[in-house]
Amino acid sequence: MTPQDQAIRAQLIIPEQRELFDYWRAKCTQTRFPLRADIQPAELKALLPSLSLLDVVGPDPLQMRVRLAGTRLRDYFGIETTGRNLNEFELGDQRGYWEAAYREVLEGARPAQGVVPLTPWAQPHVFQFWLRLPLANEAGRIVMVLGHDAFLQSEKAHALAGRANLRIA
Repeated sequence: MTPQDQAIRAQLIIPEQRELFDYWRAKCTQTRFPLRADIQPAELKALLPSLSLLDVVGPDPLQMRVRLAGTRLRDYFGIETTGRNLNEFELGDQRGYWEAAYREVLEGARPAQGVVPLTPWAQPHVFQFWLRLPLANEAGRIVMVLGHDAFLQSEKAHALAGRANLRIA
């Protein structure tokens, strides 16, 4: 594991995110990120409700389409996100934050993680701990993003959010 990978993993507070990161990292080769075909849902059964897959539709302007979103995302967002473009969601003052996060993955060619309150979804007391991991095509170009989202509401979530790096990894 590279020092950059170790630094990213160390910032992951949610155990399931560390599990997904380790799985993703094991699928990487020396020369490329994993392909979509490398990610096997059967190997991630316990994580499926919190996973998402996003297609890169266009880089400029940034356009991402939700190919698949786990049931936990629908439960917290209150809508089905599968099949929708990210620019369809009313994200308020978090739009720039999310655009920067996805650009970090796509242009920075590395994983990103962070935590934000679900303010745009009228749940400011719930914190979204997120992880985004690049997936490539055979040519090595990042064409998809694998995501994991954990939602916590409690004093413990507030304490963890205060400890978490609120910036992109």
